[in-house]
Amino acid sequence: MARSPIRGANPNVMSIWISSGGPLRIWTALALLSTLPGCTADMAGVAGSRALSVSGGAVTVAGPAGYCVDKGASKDGSAGAFVLLGTCAAMTRSTGAGPTVAPAILTASVIPGAPDEGPLSAVFPSTARFFRSAPGRKALSRNGRPENVEVADVISKGEVLYIRLRDTSESAGQSVEPEYWRAILSLRGRIVTLSALALRDRPLTSSAKRKVLEAFVARMQATNT
Repeated sequence: MARSPIRGANPNVMSIWISSGGPLRIWTALALLSTLPGCTADMAGVAGSRALSVSGGAVTVAGPAGYCVDKGASKDGSAGAFVLLGTCAAMTRSTGAGPTVAPAILTASVIPGAPDEGPLSAVFPSTARFFRSAPGRKALSRNGRPENVEVADVISKGEVLYIRLRDTSESAGQSVEPEYWRAILSLRGRIVTLSALALRDRPLTSSAKRKVLEAFVARMQATNT
């Protein structure tokens, strides 16, 4: 993945977004939507589908080939939507449920609030700075403690912002690896954040998680054009 520097952007677009709450507003909403530790408790045996429409049909969440939606752990409401995906084989306990893929856990959160003026990439510099700050790391933390989160990398690629981070917070369900990847993008007037994680007992390399996340981003963009 080509690395793009996070540099200055249109100050008018950034000031509008920041003054209305910007990254903090969005990540506070996402924190309420996605109680990740509980959702990773046990995906085996949960019936899944390949895609799920949320936000009144405005956005369709679809994972890469081999991944299915866990409808029981997903939720959709006026404040936004949270969707959990796992391998189709794991959820159906059937090796014939789809192609063999990395045993990643994928999440998608969809909330209203994309900037009205200009592309989302215009606010990537302020977003990157926010996530490296204590309030930003607090918003990313599973237990709300910024000292548990380290933002290792922030990379922009076109209209997508990728974040590699490490969260050492304890999880309530099955333990997930501390390091994982997030992507932030805009689709159909919504802010969409996608994540790729792995369980501690089924670890994946950082590059493997990033590869799955990039495939997830590509599928979401293709599905929602």
